[in-house]
Amino acid sequence: MIAAEMDLDTRFEGEPLEALAAAWSAEDLTLGQLARAISRYYTQSRLTLEGAARYLDAPPAELEALLGLAALDDEDLSRLSAANPPKTTWLFFADAETEEIEAGLLALNRDCPSDEIAAQRVYQAMREVGAPTLEDRVAAISGATLGHLATKAKQYGVLTPKARQFLVSVASRKKLGSPLTEKQLEWLKAILQELVDKEVICRESPDGDQAECDEVLAALGA
Repeated sequence: MIAAEMDLDTRFEGEPLEALAAAWSAEDLTLGQLARAISRYYTQSRLTLEGAARYLDAPPAELEALLGLAALDDEDLSRLSAANPPKTTWLFFADAETEEIEAGLLALNRDCPSDEIAAQRVYQAMREVGAPTLEDRVAAISGATLGHLATKAKQYGVLTPKARQFLVSVASRKKLGSPLTEKQLEWLKAILQELVDKEVICRESPDGDQAECDEVLAALGA
């Protein structure tokens, strides 16, 4: 058990929904205590993630992150509790291995001017020690390549205007070092796969952009 973890039965009494709300609003819990309490009463409530988020008037991503943190082993969660990282980093830590958690916490030892920059540092530190996933590879595609593909997609008459504008937006975000959200990353993967399926991105491109095509194909594992 996490050090100094309270008896949840006596701390938060009542029906699961009441206990869930009480735990969410408690201000004296460590991160580990909060994660375990939220996970316990969320499970007992039988609500969906979206339903629980609405009930608590909470960001779904924040609730999802706490549920993920609760699944970490006691030692990793205790280490995170002691460090008390900003909320912007919770999702990264929730899906991390011990080595990645250690790297992320080391990245937070430096002064961070904002929680957003803290998230960027944690994400980058974890990527450097962990094996790159499909999502990591797609997120690492250069902004120049994505901007090129937006133009090429328009020339080929593929993708919706909204999807092409999204590629332009992601290319701009990369120049600022801003990481993508999980939803944005999923959409980016779908767009790139559509470009592959429609042969806008291919192994033998006739458009003088083989390097850009190969970068995307390698990221997708195609």
